[in-house]
Amino acid sequence: MGLSATQARLLSITSRISDNELRSQTITTAKTSLANETTAASSAYMDALNSTELLYSTYDASGNKMTEKLTGVSLSQYGELKNQYGIINQHGQILVSELDAANYEASTDMYDFLDKYGVLAPEGEWETIQVENPEWQVAWDEYNKEYEDWKAKEPDSTLDKYWTAGTNNELYKAFRAASASCYNAAMGSSDGCYLHVLAHLIDLELVETGNSEPFDSHEADSSKYPKEYKTTVGQDVIIDAGKINNSAINGDNMSDEMVPVSEAVCSTSDVIYAAENDEMKQELIDAMNDSSLSQEDKDIVTLMNNYYMDASGEPQLKTLKQKCIDMFYVISNYRTLGLDYNNDCKPLLESFQQDMEYAFKEFNEDLYNEDRNKWLAEEPPKPTVDYYIDETVPTVENKDKGQWYINLWHRMNGPSQEKAGTTLEDGTVVEGGKTSSGLPLYKVLEDGLMDNAEWLQYALENGTVTLEKVEFVEEAEVGTGLADCEWTSIIWSNAPDISESQNEAAITKAEIEYEQALNDIQAKDKQYDNQLKILDTEHNALQTEYDSIKSIIEKTIERNLKLYS
Repeated sequence: MGLSATQARLLSITSRISDNELRSQTITTAKTSLANETTAASSAYMDALNSTELLYSTYDASGNKMTEKLTGVSLSQYGELKNQYGIINQHGQILVSELDAANYEASTDMYDFLDKYGVLAPEGEWETIQVENPEWQVAWDEYNKEYEDWKAKEPDSTLDKYWTAGTNNELYKAFRAASASCYNAAMGSSDGCYLHVLAHLIDLELVETGNSEPFDSHEADSSKYPKEYKTTVGQDVIIDAGKINNSAINGDNMSDEMVPVSEAVCSTSDVIYAAENDEMKQELIDAMNDSSLSQEDKDIVTLMNNYYMDASGEPQLKTLKQKCIDMFYVISNYRTLGLDYNNDCKPLLESFQQDMEYAFKEFNEDLYNEDRNKWLAEEPPKPTVDYYIDETVPTVENKDKGQWYINLWHRMNGPSQEKAGTTLEDGTVVEGGKTSSGLPLYKVLEDGLMDNAEWLQYALENGTVTLEKVEFVEEAEVGTGLADCEWTSIIWSNAPDISESQNEAAITKAEIEYEQALNDIQAKDKQYDNQLKILDTEHNALQTEYDSIKSIIEKTIERNLKLYS
């Protein structure tokens, strides 16, 4: 073989060796990646071993426990011995199946809704119950208005038309004439002047002191004074002779004019009472019932009132004499009592003057009774409308299943048995059907998700949805429409019939995939080992040939050098 042919062969072998080494390196790298594939397969298998699934437990009619994957269908479909749950989204809406939503939307009221689930008895077997008659309230509202209008027309016994001047009217004239100067002074700035008037009215006893024309002169009988009395609430009142003798009434020689007036006021056989006054009566009642007032404050109200409270707590009119005694105490002690003369005492004097006017006028009872009888004859008749009426209502045949869908209706619709948004015959619109944010109370969950266990588990575990459970209670929350049960929020992990367990199907699938992956990896690894052996054998042969040709080339060159030296 010539030198150039040998060199060409050497280059060819060198190239094959380099290619061999590159292929070996590639296969070695591939074997290294097999280790990563083994780790990945192992990790997937471990994840499957750690994975769980949510299960839902129910019982059949025989009491046997049955377990299935937790889905919207398993929760929402009726079943005997099942707890009722609802899936609630973040807006507070209950997620219902396409069927439940379609049944609700096609229903006019709750019974129509129930009928779509076959829980109602035939119409001929419906129940007759007593219900409140809506006409009853209408009739009584109308009656009460008519009654109040009629009551407002009741004859007022204090009107002037029923009071006429009579025998006693002369006494009132005498009272007004004698007391005028003292009254006018008291209504001015003389805060003690009216005490003289009151002293003349309370058991007045005079003696004649002279005879000067045209009036006889009189003064208080000193042997009978001072006189002592008790107010309605027990304070002492003392009237001395000076309140008579030093008065403008006595100075005008008119004290004797007050004697018959005093006898009438203080008579025990023909008792005169203070004038009736509804405003004063209510003021006394309010004061007695006001826990913020002290007893002293309540006593002041009593002293200034025409009424007092008897032992049974009922307001009673004072006698006119007792009214005079109480007023005497108030006018004498108004500063100590914390009263203002202008704002508190003067109105009291004005009221008393009116009391005296009514005390000495004669009441025309015949005229009053005539008007009152006419008024009584016009009293509106009470309604004869029955409070209860009979009403035939659909009867729920399957009580448990019926209650299930009654609960669902109210959770989707609100409290009314009528569909929310319906306009009734009287024009009112049925309220309900909306969340606090104005969304419908329900939302359709398509059947694919409703029957998807993985979706529900993910949604529950990540808080996308929550659960509500129907709980039976003695008294349901007002405004739900339910009588003895209510929808209550519950954490899914606390639900007694929801449990977690290993996902055997996922584990089995992962185990098969893991074993298959290991087999594939081992087969590839063996294949790579065989390829490396072949490459190693080929590499050794090439290396041997390379070394041999390299030796021939070196000898040939050495020989040629010697030839030309």
